[in-house]
Amino acid sequence: MSEIFRNLARRKLRTTLTIIGIVIGILALTVMGSMSEYFNTLVDNAVNLLGTNIVVSPKNNDFESILTTGDERRVRRIAGVRDVIPITTDTIDELDAVSLGIPDIVYGVPPEYSSALFPSVTLEKGRWLERGDEYQTVVGSQIAKKRKLTLGSTIRYHDRDFVVVGIMNPTQTTPDSLALVNIDTARRLLKAPDLIAAMYVLPENPAWVDTIAENIRANVENVQALTPTEAIDQARQALAVFNIIMLSGAVLAVFVGGLAVINTMIMSVNERRHEIGLKKAVGATDGEIVREHLLEAAVIGFLGGVIGLLLGWGLAGLLNLVTAQAMGGSAIFNVTPRLMLVAIGFAMLLGMLAGFYPAWSAARLDPVKALRVDS
Repeated sequence: MSEIFRNLARRKLRTTLTIIGIVIGILALTVMGSMSEYFNTLVDNAVNLLGTNIVVSPKNNDFESILTTGDERRVRRIAGVRDVIPITTDTIDELDAVSLGIPDIVYGVPPEYSSALFPSVTLEKGRWLERGDEYQTVVGSQIAKKRKLTLGSTIRYHDRDFVVVGIMNPTQTTPDSLALVNIDTARRLLKAPDLIAAMYVLPENPAWVDTIAENIRANVENVQALTPTEAIDQARQALAVFNIIMLSGAVLAVFVGGLAVINTMIMSVNERRHEIGLKKAVGATDGEIVREHLLEAAVIGFLGGVIGLLLGWGLAGLLNLVTAQAMGGSAIFNVTPRLMLVAIGFAMLLGMLAGFYPAWSAARLDPVKALRVDS
């Protein structure tokens, strides 16, 4: 190993520039990958969020499409449906500015069903909504943190103050940005007495979820019914496209760094032809020559990967600090152990792949001809 570092130190500037090429690529991969990891975490947490509830929403995903109480009655008549929870949705604040992350959302829900909306969510403080509540609200952890809310605090919505009676535990997904209110109060403030944005359908038997969803689609017009599995699959498909877009630029930057490794290793082989010929003359095998140069390329990749990862980790932390206020303290750049392993492993693998051709060329040198080269 000492010989590897001695070889790299022969041309310090060239080696440094080559490592910097890897560093830039891995830095970009770490930052972009950390954002992808954040959204992956959201989807993973959402798997347990819905439980066995079926989500029914308008078939056309636009702002003008809504459901009505008539749709709710038709869904309730479907065999196997135990109950239906209608909801209305609205933003707490006017969307008049660019904002990072999910905006704070008001969910209008029948008070007695507020605890059943997301079966796995529990309360950190206070209580759920109860029948008779009118201007009370249960808020998510992110809203509470961002707005510095506690029990008894108020939120202003449509010029009315809603008193916080409960705060949900963090889920790292949608409920963190929700404020639950009485659906009748929300409809009155929105001047839409029959408004339903979506429905959560509770099955009598969890085993009937797929059948119930199919019957809803067949018997209720202009709605889509998604089982928890289907909803998560849709989210994963959308996330896959997002990940490709996010990571493609970073991967391209890493490959540019790989080209620098190829250039460095080819120049190194040319400069050390006499040395390589001498090694082969005293018995070094082709495999030993290949391994030596591949290890040298892997070390370049490893050094670039570690430095790039550390810089990317630091930049991700800085970006989290910058966006903390807008995100209510949530970290949207999540450097996970999996991402660390991928970054380092990818840098080393790229270095070795980039160094393979120069290593193979070195192994094929004719020792007689190589020894004629001036050292």
